[in-house]
Amino acid sequence: MTSWNPGPKYEKLVRLCDDVLTDEKRTVRDIYYALEARGHEYEYRSVKRAVKKGRRAGYIDPSLIIDESRRAEATVDSGYDDAQQFVDEQIRDSWKAYRENFWEEQEAYVEVWLEKQSLASVFRPICNDLNVRLEATRGDWSDSKVFEASQRLASKIRDGNDVRVLYYGDFNPSGYHAPVSVQETMRHYGVKLSFRDPENATDETYFDIWPLSSAAKFDGSGGTLAFERRGINLEHIKRFDLPENPNPSSTDKDRQLRDRFRTQVSEGRDINVELNALKEYEREFLEDLIREGIEQHIDEDQRRDVEERIDERRDLVRRAVDIDDSVLGGGEL
Repeated sequence: MTSWNPGPKYEKLVRLCDDVLTDEKRTVRDIYYALEARGHEYEYRSVKRAVKKGRRAGYIDPSLIIDESRRAEATVDSGYDDAQQFVDEQIRDSWKAYRENFWEEQEAYVEVWLEKQSLASVFRPICNDLNVRLEATRGDWSDSKVFEASQRLASKIRDGNDVRVLYYGDFNPSGYHAPVSVQETMRHYGVKLSFRDPENATDETYFDIWPLSSAAKFDGSGGTLAFERRGINLEHIKRFDLPENPNPSSTDKDRQLRDRFRTQVSEGRDINVELNALKEYEREFLEDLIREGIEQHIDEDQRRDVEERIDERRDLVRRAVDIDDSVLGGGEL
């Protein structure tokens, strides 16, 4: 640990930062919004400095600060201590792991696209629970990523599924145009939307994730496609009085782009609000927004039929797995 005297300016701020880390791990940006939500207004750069200096000097537990954008490419497999541990952890209750994909019997196919990779920890448990693909990005989508998404969605459309992409991102020019940009690129890789054709594009659709009144249909296919912007929206900002983005990108500072956004999207208001703010101010609302967005596309009767079948087959697996503990002999193998 390094020596650091926070002084009167940072002593209180460091203590407040430490206080908001009692319930869960957070990114630095999460801490900033958590302080705002609790009525403590500080500049983002001050919070960033307090966290950096505070964790290095031991005032803040470094293990509670996370960086969702940077993960190890490979990790170490710790293995097992002995055969008994392997049986206990992997085989004895293995029947509980039996799964079936209930979406295979649904008319809809749903994906969740998240602009904020730092919020994946909020979205991931819900998407895992409902067996929905989550695409969390940091910055613009590469052509490779768009190609993979296009091939995946096109395959589902050809299979006759009603494909729905639920999008979550910031309320600012870049956050609103990001999915539009992806749609424009998708036309090069097999998913052509007429309203994203450069020859038909209009200024009014620059920020509109889905200018059609219904889902798009495709020749020779029974499937459909539609995008839904679920959040963050102007309604959420007004309802919860969410704070502004403390550190807008250079794109969002562009005067011409901001003017267009103000005219077409934000009802004349110059607003720039991150999805992170909704997480810190109204996390339960955000979680409900995610879950309800997915569940509205689920045929619950069909889902229950699959779940009943899964229970029956789990029982078959449980009876099929007959463990003879005497073989292990209680020793170390």
